[in-house]
Amino acid sequence: MKRSRNEVVKATIGSYLKRRHYTDTENFRKSELQLSQTNQQMAVFAAVDKEVTRNNTIIFSSINNDTLQIDQQFTRFKTWISEMKSESCRSELAALLCPLFCRLYLEMLRGGHRQSVAKFFKRHQSLFVSREHSRELVEELACIYSNQDIDTSPVVKAFRSCKYRVHLSSESMGLLQKYLSLHGHVIILQVLQTWFDFEIGGTVKMEEEEEEDDVNDRRSITKTIENVSKNAKPPDSEAELRELQEIIRSVREGPPSPSPLLLYTIANTDNNVACGYTWGAVDLLAAGLGSEVRLWGLTQNMTFRTPNPNISQVRLACDVGASSETSCTESNTACLRGHSGSVQSIVQAPDGLLVSVSHDTTMRAWRMDDLSCAAIYRGHNYPIWCVDMSTLGVYVATGSHDRTARLWSLDRTFPLRIFAGHNQDVEAVQFHPNSSYLATGSTDKTVRLWAVADAKLVRVFPGHKGAVQTLAFSPDGKYIASAGEDRRVRVWDLAAGTMLVELKGHTHTILGLSWSRDSECLASCGLDGVVRVWNVRSHPSNLSSTSYSSDLVASYATGCSSLLSVQYSLTNTLVCVGVV
Repeated sequence: MKRSRNEVVKATIGSYLKRRHYTDTENFRKSELQLSQTNQQMAVFAAVDKEVTRNNTIIFSSINNDTLQIDQQFTRFKTWISEMKSESCRSELAALLCPLFCRLYLEMLRGGHRQSVAKFFKRHQSLFVSREHSRELVEELACIYSNQDIDTSPVVKAFRSCKYRVHLSSESMGLLQKYLSLHGHVIILQVLQTWFDFEIGGTVKMEEEEEEDDVNDRRSITKTIENVSKNAKPPDSEAELRELQEIIRSVREGPPSPSPLLLYTIANTDNNVACGYTWGAVDLLAAGLGSEVRLWGLTQNMTFRTPNPNISQVRLACDVGASSETSCTESNTACLRGHSGSVQSIVQAPDGLLVSVSHDTTMRAWRMDDLSCAAIYRGHNYPIWCVDMSTLGVYVATGSHDRTARLWSLDRTFPLRIFAGHNQDVEAVQFHPNSSYLATGSTDKTVRLWAVADAKLVRVFPGHKGAVQTLAFSPDGKYIASAGEDRRVRVWDLAAGTMLVELKGHTHTILGLSWSRDSECLASCGLDGVVRVWNVRSHPSNLSSTSYSSDLVASYATGCSSLLSVQYSLTNTLVCVGVV
């Protein structure tokens, strides 16, 4: 019997999918399956569809498609900054407008919207022409009419190929995060994540001010040295000469550097501490002790409102309702209860929140002001091992025993993305500094790099001989370090997809990695109780070569039975959390 064309095509596709080991639940067979499904099967498929449906997914639209939307988004962002009450925050955030305007202009030009580009430029160019530091770039853009013209302008070509570094105070960064999370500017968010590098802490200085400060500092040092030399008597002996040289050297070098290592230990006889962390300002220590999250304030300003022990009332942190003023007391320690399984990982979130994941398959967000549970997030089917927060505080990523990593937004209780591909548990997750990529480390001995926008696999880094327990991106975004049960640290080049160097020395599982702010030094710690600092740098004779050298800069034996985490603080001091 002769078959129709559609039957031949369907049979050919079915044969191909069968050879590729696809199941019979593909889309072209879905209608046939639905006719023979039981009630239980229909319920399972409905639950899966609800879990991964596109309705629960943020779709990143292409920047090139809607020029009107780009103009509206930029206008709203500009208006929001101009109406800001705080003058210092307004001046800091206004520094984003010029590079953002230029970046949007180039993206629209790449999409072929020449007429819309001209209108966009005329509407907003008056904001930047009057400013001396941005006038040159804007004037160069006025002569760019196509992608071919970009190569003729060195200024525009250099701007297009580099990221823009912005210094923001913590207050300004908090306002920006709140604005992005409330208004959902997808286009603005995509550009900020891809082409901007935010440094939190301090205030922004113009280039002229920085040069003036450097000149003043040099004049001050020179004047001090001259005064010391003028007032000093002619040296009668070598001892006086050495003393004078020591004074001059101390003036030139400035104040002494901070101590290289700051260690916080947790006394734990039951050995039930699963994780311990400090963050940028090192004012808070959080640890998972069993099913509880324990908090310690490390500074005088870091205190918590806790129930008064003299009042016979038991109140859990996740209970609804705030206690009265008379039933609370200020303390530098606190306990968050609500999880029914061991707390495996903790991360600090913006807006005064703390996020924890547990063996009970849930993620919880906690309010730091009243120690209450803000929300419970369910989506994983098995214990959750790790959690990380994106740079701008918009997304949260988790890794689980169910062999997947999932992307969350704290204002939604369902996952936005599911990253599936590992063969075993996902033990570590880490966002790239631009928040556009997510790295996952697994018990299957591989590290995988995913695109956050569409959950597609970008890179696979094989080579470890044991489970990967920890990951760390370098601040410049060029490298990623991974380590785990094989007691070796591997540094990978993200662009080339190859391993740069393998660092050996630890005698037990490595649990923590942290890069210095200049991306030169890498610190590692683990169950051997030792902190090791490595110098990872390009070979000086050939910067384009993939030949790298590494030296062990320092090794600190802390005396702890295990070290849970290590990090470089804002002052470039190593801060560790260990268990005694």
